[in-house]
Amino acid sequence: MERTDANLESLGRRVREALAAEDSAGDMVRRGRAVFLEEVSRRNAVTTERRSPRRLGRWLSLFFAASVGACAAGVWFWMRPVTFQVGEARPGQLGDVVESPAGVATPLRFSEGSQLLLHEGGRLRVLTLESTTARILVEDGVLDANIVHRKDGKTRWSFEAGPYRVAVTGTRFQMAYYAADQSFSLSTEEGQVVVSGGCQKSPKVVSVGERIDLSCAPTEVPAWPRPLLDERPSSNATADNPLSPTRAARGEPLWRELLASGRLSEALHAAERGNFQRVCQIATARELLALADAARLFGPSSRAVAALRVLRQRFPGSMESGTAAFTLGRIAFEREHAYDEAGRWFGTYLREQPTGPLMGDSFGRLMEARLRSGDSAGARTQAQQYLHRFPEGPYAAEARGILSR
Repeated sequence: MERTDANLESLGRRVREALAAEDSAGDMVRRGRAVFLEEVSRRNAVTTERRSPRRLGRWLSLFFAASVGACAAGVWFWMRPVTFQVGEARPGQLGDVVESPAGVATPLRFSEGSQLLLHEGGRLRVLTLESTTARILVEDGVLDANIVHRKDGKTRWSFEAGPYRVAVTGTRFQMAYYAADQSFSLSTEEGQVVVSGGCQKSPKVVSVGERIDLSCAPTEVPAWPRPLLDERPSSNATADNPLSPTRAARGEPLWRELLASGRLSEALHAAERGNFQRVCQIATARELLALADAARLFGPSSRAVAALRVLRQRFPGSMESGTAAFTLGRIAFEREHAYDEAGRWFGTYLREQPTGPLMGDSFGRLMEARLRSGDSAGARTQAQQYLHRFPEGPYAAEARGILSR
């Protein structure tokens, strides 16, 4: 019995030290732990006293209860919800649009250690977030990702951008996606990812040091010039710079040159100085889309709405006109919270571009707009249609949630 007592006391001392170091236990675990520690202390004070079978059974019961509590606390520690922070202090909310303002990049930090960096002008949403999995919808722009790899191998993050899906198990990579022409680029710095969807016939594994460039834009529609990954526009006027004195001497407007170089914020200010309404009357359809993006990201949304409405008046039936309808829906939904109007614009896009590159996103957003406007029946109908056409799409979870109500 004395040897058994010594073994129990040694085991109790180790358990007591482990429990005392556990700070994340809940109230129930802490109360059980306090009772257990009190009993262990009392028992250690009378180590020479012989234990009766009944008292020994009670001691072992307390030990078992505390062990179960410690195990529950450990499970809670590993399965606790993951949170994230936008910028330096703003708590992140699932589904909210995260957008980088002019001149800065926006970091997103996750409580389990993963980090994202959204470059200037980019937009994304965190759709779902759990202890080992996450779904990120990249709507536009460049994103750096550093995903923490769990030792148990259960890390499952996915990034969705238009028709593309990036499956991640723990790695570092940079991706760029532009909705206007559905161009997509990704380069991997560590680990590997799997890129599927889009115009690919089969998924593509992108390992460390590799890069993939894809585009689903129709061949007859040239892609709008975009900076490549790791490229930044220079402010120096050189022979290769679009703002060089040689090109400026040809009489091309400054706002047009700035748009061509991807400097949207500066292009918007130049267009405003040169009479914004007049600029909208001479700009091409793609330039009007770019001006609207500049105003939406870096200026008043009223400027963006004005440019998009002019585009639809001057270029009816074009692909750019359909994109303008989709963007007007985004502005109504995100900036003005006018969900009925947003639904009408998303529906307009689907009528005008039923097989367009933004068709899937328009389906999902129309579903959300109808739900938020109070049209539950319309939201359910849209959710059913979405799941029928896109059973694994980025809005599939939201659609199932609507149908489960």
